[in-house]
Amino acid sequence: MSYGVQTLSLLIAAGIAAAAAPDARAEDRAATGAASPWVVGAEAKVRLVSGADKQGRPLFGLTFRLRDGWKIFWRSPGAPGVPPQLDWRGSRNLTSGTLVWPAPQLFTSFGFHARGYGGNVTLPIRVVATDATRPVKARLLVRYQVCKDVCIPGEARLALTLPVKAPPHAAIQAALSRAPRQAGKDFPVWQVRLDARRPDARQLVINIRHRHRRLARPVVILEPLQRLRLGRTGPVKKQGDGSLSVVIPILGGKPVPAGLTTRVTVLDGARSWEKTVPVSGLLTR
Repeated sequence: MSYGVQTLSLLIAAGIAAAAAPDARAEDRAATGAASPWVVGAEAKVRLVSGADKQGRPLFGLTFRLRDGWKIFWRSPGAPGVPPQLDWRGSRNLTSGTLVWPAPQLFTSFGFHARGYGGNVTLPIRVVATDATRPVKARLLVRYQVCKDVCIPGEARLALTLPVKAPPHAAIQAALSRAPRQAGKDFPVWQVRLDARRPDARQLVINIRHRHRRLARPVVILEPLQRLRLGRTGPVKKQGDGSLSVVIPILGGKPVPAGLTTRVTVLDGARSWEKTVPVSGLLTR
């Protein structure tokens, strides 16, 4: 993802935001422990930690320590913003490293509703080794953005070796426990419907119902559909049977293509769920 002009102040202090990369000897030293050295940038410092999940599958953790009031962004920022981007070039015995996103905090950035994290946060990274019998030697360039009154881009070069059998890491385990669960059979209704009965009122309608639980303070997030321009998400409306609905207007007059799918995330206090579903309903012309 290109940074582009993502926020009102994205390039302010860009010259001081990027952290200097460690030299090769420092990278070699970083590859011997359970955590890389901290790389200090503007308003944040970053490091890589190693661990495993409860099934013993290997994990890295990308840990941020942010100054008071500063935020980084979730995978779908909401406001103009950039989530952390990972570049694994130079790594050895690594097929892929995929971020697992804990449920985000909600905040306001430049007047927009935004989603991200503040304070101390670890983002788990699921690792696929090319050869599972050998350690993974990671070389990671992470680009990120921190925002408060201004937004500042930063980057850090990190290096760490993940052993074949890494012990659990508390911060990674805690972050995994906060990741949204896949919405399953407890949700008999999880639907995104195209409501285009009137040409002048095109909108998406999200309907969700939990089989046993009445959600107390639900927040519904529909991740952007690349081929549609969407307006601001409406308020969550609760029905007597415990179901909830949300309406999102479709902007512009372009046709709505067939075959769209979208991921919907529901936050309710400490609980969260997500599911990717097709967009059903009539197609407009």
